[in-house]
Amino acid sequence: MTTEKGLRLGEVAFGLAVLALGVFIAFETWTMPGVGAATTVGPRLFPGLVAAGLILVGLWLQLEAVTTGPVKADGIEIDWPSFSLVASGLLLQIVLLETLGWILAGTLLFVMTARAFGSRRHLTNALIGLALTTLTLVVFDLGLDLELPVGSLFEPLLDALQK
Repeated sequence: MTTEKGLRLGEVAFGLAVLALGVFIAFETWTMPGVGAATTVGPRLFPGLVAAGLILVGLWLQLEAVTTGPVKADGIEIDWPSFSLVASGLLLQIVLLETLGWILAGTLLFVMTARAFGSRRHLTNALIGLALTTLTLVVFDLGLDLELPVGSLFEPLLDALQK
């Protein structure tokens, strides 16, 4: 849908949604409690990079929606259900990260993103997501000496295992 001047309302809305998601992730990253690591790479680095990328892409989409002409009949359509599924997965990961921990919150994000791209093999996606998030937890914990959140639900279990 375009206005008389050629402003593409769908792209404006999509750009605003991407921009809002980037600002939200940036705010949540900024207010996240810090970890006392001795390295400059911390738990805020990657979410900060994602937030910066989303903000830049959102601004770019706004610029393109305002400066280019109307969409031709063969223009790209936005797949709103898929976009909503990925955005919801990112928001859920942020909200559930402290409670469920990196592994389960990341696995949920992986499953939702795979579904957004058309996969219907939920169990397979969950197993792949579980393997990838466990691998990243091990790499960050053992390789970089940075602790990703285990989750407040599982901390008592880990404390009991360590005693």
